Amino acid sequence: MNLMSMRPVTCPRMTRPTLRRAGPRRLPVLHPRSCLIPNAERCVQEELTSTSVEHLIINPNAAYEKFRDKRLSTEGVDFSDCISKPRTTGYKSGEYEILGKGLGAKEMPQQRYQRLQHEVQELVREVEQIQSTVKEVAKEELMPMALARQVEGLKQQLVSSHLEKLLGPAAAIDFADPESALAKRLLQQLEVVKCSKVASGKTPDKAPVPTGGAVTFELYWWLEQDHVAQTAKITELEKQLAQLETMMQCKPDSQNLLLVGLKGTSLVETMQVLQAKVNILDMAVLDQVEARLQSILGKVNEIAKHKATVQDADTQSKIHQIYETMQHWDPVASTLPDVVQRLVTLGDLHEQATQFEQVLMHLDTTQQEIVGALKANTMLLAEVQQTTKENLAVVEDNFVDIDAHVKQLQK
Repeated sequence: MNLMSMRPVTCPRMTRPTLRRAGPRRLPVLHPRSCLIPNAERCVQEELTSTSVEHLIINPNAAYEKFRDKRLSTEGVDFSDCISKPRTTGYKSGEYEILGKGLGAKEMPQQRYQRLQHEVQELVREVEQIQSTVKEVAKEELMPMALARQVEGLKQQLVSSHLEKLLGPAAAIDFADPESALAKRLLQQLEVVKCSKVASGKTPDKAPVPTGGAVTFELYWWLEQDHVAQTAKITELEKQLAQLETMMQCKPDSQNLLLVGLKGTSLVETMQVLQAKVNILDMAVLDQVEARLQSILGKVNEIAKHKATVQDADTQSKIHQIYETMQHWDPVASTLPDVVQRLVTLGDLHEQATQFEQVLMHLDTTQQEIVGALKANTMLLAEVQQTTKENLAVVEDNFVDIDAHVKQLQK
């Protein structure tokens, strides 16, 4: 096979060119990926880039952690293909429970009621915290006030169920302070257990086995819950005080002398200022205040008179200084037109002198250029004379040689 007669052929789907012989045309060998239908590829590409398709980003690790150790109960599930009369049953969905079947003991009604009470109280605390922190929310359904109303309705619904009558007084919990109520009940139960132990005698060291009539307590405690609740209450109280001070702040009139100094102050400061002003109006203090005011008024009058005298003296002194200055400038003002005329004349003269100076500078520069040119011409003339002398000497020598040759030829 002659390799020189072969040429490369590149197909649209090939990753590298292949060689073929020059001659009858053959079908190109396509890449396996080229077997896809172009229309199907275009449809897949349009589907991937379409805005109507929602692309979900799923984290496999998070999904694994969420559904780890989870099981799907297949009890009572039948997906067999039969034509029998009873219909097949699939997965059933019932009410949601915290504990699924087979994952632990089912809650008793009393335990579930107590847990719901505790969760409602915790939800109330979270809503109060949101109300104290969140100021502005755009949507109505996410506002803390609406959420608080829903929580209050849930609590009323839980209370109105009257489960205490069915479960007994042991299930009742005070919503205002559920921790204290649970603690009191626990202490009462411990007292009952102590009394029963004293009556029955010495008990063994092993742990008692719980019976069906025993009461199970589940205690939830947050280390910083009390501190956070107290801080939230203090913050809310300070906020209410600030709002009250803002509403009760005084806006004094500029014409009322009794309200001077009360603008922008808080309620406490305003009360202190008013108390001080009321104390001044006491009869025992009015005489002293009047005497001091009379003395201050006399001093103010003296200061006003002295100030008027000082102002008059200063004005007269300034006027005298201005008059003397004008007297000194009168001769200057009379000679000022002559001075201006002389300056105008001297300005023309200075302009002509400047032009003459420029002409002299130009002549000096031209003279220097001419002197330089003369020196260069003198040097060139000397060189020409020297060269001419040398050439004449050479010509004379040549003529002498020619005469000698002519004479020799004549002989």
